[in-house]
Amino acid sequence: MATTQPGKPSNQTKENPPYSADIPGRPVIAGETIPRGHQKTYKHGLLKRPIDAGDDIKTVFNLLQRSAALYSNEPAIGSRTLVKMHTETKKDSNGAEKTMSYPELTSFKYMVYSEFHELVLNLASGLRKLGLQTGDMLHIFASTSPNWLAMSHAAAAQSFTLVTAYDTLGESGVEHSLKQTDARAMVVDAHLLATIRRPLEKVSSVKYIVYNPKSVLQQVNVEDEVQKLKDAFGQRELTFISFDDVVAMGKAHPCEPTLPRPTDNFCIMYTSGSTGLPKGVAITHEAFVAAVAGMHGTVANTVSNEDFVLAYLPLAHIFELILENIVIHVGATLGFASPRTLADSGVRECGGDMKEFRPTIMAGVPQIWDTIRKGIQGRVQNSGLIKRTVFNTALSLKSSLVYYGLPGQAVLDSLVFGQVKAMTGGRLRFIVNGATGISKETAHFLAMVLAPMISGYGLTETCANGALGSPLYRPAPGAIGPPTLSVEVKLVSIPDLNYSTDTKPPRGEVLIRGGPVVREYYNNPEETAKAFTEDGWFRTGDVGEWDADGNLRIIDRVKNLVKLQGGEYIALERLEAVYRGSQFVQGIMIYGDSSHPRPVAVVSPVPKALASIRGGPDADADAADLQALAADPAVQDTVLKDLVRLGKAAGFTRLETIVGVVIVSDEWTPASGLVTATQKLNRKALYEEYKDKIQASLAQ
Repeated sequence: MATTQPGKPSNQTKENPPYSADIPGRPVIAGETIPRGHQKTYKHGLLKRPIDAGDDIKTVFNLLQRSAALYSNEPAIGSRTLVKMHTETKKDSNGAEKTMSYPELTSFKYMVYSEFHELVLNLASGLRKLGLQTGDMLHIFASTSPNWLAMSHAAAAQSFTLVTAYDTLGESGVEHSLKQTDARAMVVDAHLLATIRRPLEKVSSVKYIVYNPKSVLQQVNVEDEVQKLKDAFGQRELTFISFDDVVAMGKAHPCEPTLPRPTDNFCIMYTSGSTGLPKGVAITHEAFVAAVAGMHGTVANTVSNEDFVLAYLPLAHIFELILENIVIHVGATLGFASPRTLADSGVRECGGDMKEFRPTIMAGVPQIWDTIRKGIQGRVQNSGLIKRTVFNTALSLKSSLVYYGLPGQAVLDSLVFGQVKAMTGGRLRFIVNGATGISKETAHFLAMVLAPMISGYGLTETCANGALGSPLYRPAPGAIGPPTLSVEVKLVSIPDLNYSTDTKPPRGEVLIRGGPVVREYYNNPEETAKAFTEDGWFRTGDVGEWDADGNLRIIDRVKNLVKLQGGEYIALERLEAVYRGSQFVQGIMIYGDSSHPRPVAVVSPVPKALASIRGGPDADADAADLQALAADPAVQDTVLKDLVRLGKAAGFTRLETIVGVVIVSDEWTPASGLVTATQKLNRKALYEEYKDKIQASLAQ
């Protein structure tokens, strides 16, 4: 492995617009744009397999087989283990003590590709010996880890179908996914064993429970948890076995892989829907391979086997699962981490995951990037007048240098932004935003002080393919990029909402077609008929537009366009992306309805920022203080003015400018049900939780 400039390919050539173009031969249909594809599509056609692998890759396990042969002795998987937990006690304003736990972790230890491949083969053989048969459903209910990834490839190697569920999914969601798929086996983390008891009482198809005996951060007596389940289901044919014992069983009883057909289902992935029961998206092997091909092909000139990629987002989310398999495909190195331990502040007696692993590429979602930005800005704000002035001046100067393509950027990076870059290990070449809704301010700030940011757009139903930027060019603020190399994208007018493909730029609902687009929701023909057309297009429900350079821009979701009292529509997600840029905002929901002329905001605040309104930059807030601050009219007024300032700077109309703010002291987490596992707002739950306060704010 190279030790200088890791991950930097030698064949990078700047790409020029237009980055997408109309696909030749597609018909002209009134109310629709001609389907567009990536600028490279004319050369390769829509990709179904990676352009650098020929016909070698037809199923998911083929990805690992190829890389194990090509990169046998190169590091594949890095992970850390727990040394001990440190506890710290502090008192709140009422004198009550609060105990916090912080892990101390080892340095990263690595498996090379041949070792990971052997682990997968042993695991696959062990599952066969345990009793699983071709076509059986293997349900995985666990946090992101090397074991999760290994289990997915083991299932693929023996033609088992993976069923994925977020580790934050509640009992009803777990029960639904088990029942709908008739899952025969479950893979469960130790700390989630208690969650599966009630679902198992209502689902009789499960015969095997494979449990991960160790959890890096969750302190659970696994033997006690397993025994509780054994006692509860003593009269039932239910086998409990640890992950390590399955591997040992497979090593003692090896069997050859039984590879599936490309058209067989690789996994049934349950979405993190914000309403109703989650839908199971049936992803075939050929769709998944096409998805890897499309995203990899789009950035192939900017990634290599020398890259180090941090893995911490949920593997039950399609973006992370595709990303990690792209890393495997190129022979790069994955470093498994946790959102809790990314930064030094989350650990004790060791460095955080970012500093220890030193990634060259890091992916995240808007909430992660907003948190990082506000953390950096908080440090700058408290650093003193001289340092703060130098930082802000350098930020402004670098912005100008980047805009005009002038030299001198590296000098500023070294002299001024070096400490910021060191927080992530100092090797980041670029960062990837894997979801829409990031504010232009956050994207620009991190691109200047940390690393260039590219954005991706896709859905579970399109295997994360839709549009993707590249480090080789700089889209206009808010734009994502062209379609990936596996899909074509068109816009369809929405007359009722006044979105037309005849305007400049053309606007309408985004539809996607290509190899990564799935055929159905599992055992759900009614929802399938609503979302998929007969000729293979998936209706995303997102509103988009094409810019002059051929980049896709997402404006909002159809269902999040709200009609106000005067009949005008506002785009909630567009407003939230801007208002989220406030230093006081951790989470925000904009609410409006047809009974009121203008919207209000519900804000989950950044505690320290909120405390600074009354107590200065060094102030902090515990739970009791936060409640008092949230109810303080002066604090509410300060936050409202800051939000209005951001809206004005973004050019919001009077109707898009909020007239009130509800500050709440609750933290919005998947466990609370107020946001999904991917941090998307559960608007219905949020409204029900704060209905009285919202209506009171609207009435003022």
